[in-house]
Amino acid sequence: MASARDFDGLFKKLLEAHPREALQQLCGARVDGGTVVVDGPTEQPRQRSLQLDKVFVVRRGGGVPADIYHVEVQVKRTDDFQERMVSYWASLALRYRRAEHRIHQVVLWPLGGGYPGRFRRDRVQLDYRSVSVPDDLEPGVLLAGPLAPLALWSQKPPVDVVERVVDRIAATVAVEEQLVLVELGMLASGSLAAQVLEALRRRGMNNVLEQSEAGREIARKNREEERVDSMRALLRAKYGEFDDLDELARKLAGRDKVGTMARIVAGASLAELRS
Repeated sequence: MASARDFDGLFKKLLEAHPREALQQLCGARVDGGTVVVDGPTEQPRQRSLQLDKVFVVRRGGGVPADIYHVEVQVKRTDDFQERMVSYWASLALRYRRAEHRIHQVVLWPLGGGYPGRFRRDRVQLDYRSVSVPDDLEPGVLLAGPLAPLALWSQKPPVDVVERVVDRIAATVAVEEQLVLVELGMLASGSLAAQVLEALRRRGMNNVLEQSEAGREIARKNREEERVDSMRALLRAKYGEFDDLDELARKLAGRDKVGTMARIVAGASLAELRS
């Protein structure tokens, strides 16, 4: 499973690049043409350890109170998560103290399986919007806009979901945003990530792949496999087939390759190579 850090960082970058679409599609917010959306504080004064994932302040002018949207990205449940949501709400209430300001909290569960969005303890009650990306978002709506990669996690994606996601990546002008979309695509389940990778290569987008963290990791693994393949071929040519051929090839490929190959050519025994 991908780490929480992967989803946190990439989702926040996507939210920052497309706040209006994010607020409408993920938070159910009403955002019209006259609405001003600005980043809110994510680190609260006097509470430096309290870090919110993303906050947007939505202002409509004309003295209308602001709507504050706190968006939290959570990969899996933790025992203290709901209590943290209460502390997040309290920190925002201290900053936006006018009762007319509305604080909306939204939790995005990229892999689903989240809390239902209601916390009760003693006399404290907190309701927040809990969004399961696989279950609650309409893939057709996502694919029509810049949040398209999120459709890869849908429980019922259209058959052409990969091609449509790659269409969106290819149509994106800003390289930094392209990289975010590529990285998100690489976090999808194994088969879908492989399909996204192949579709990007077919489109001649290797240059973008090479700049992404996922692309660099794939390139590193490919280089490792190439070293193992060449070592396996040399061992087979010299000693024929033997039981631990693959295991020994991987072990030797991680060592001094040139020196090891010289030892093999010089006639070292398998026992010597294994030691």
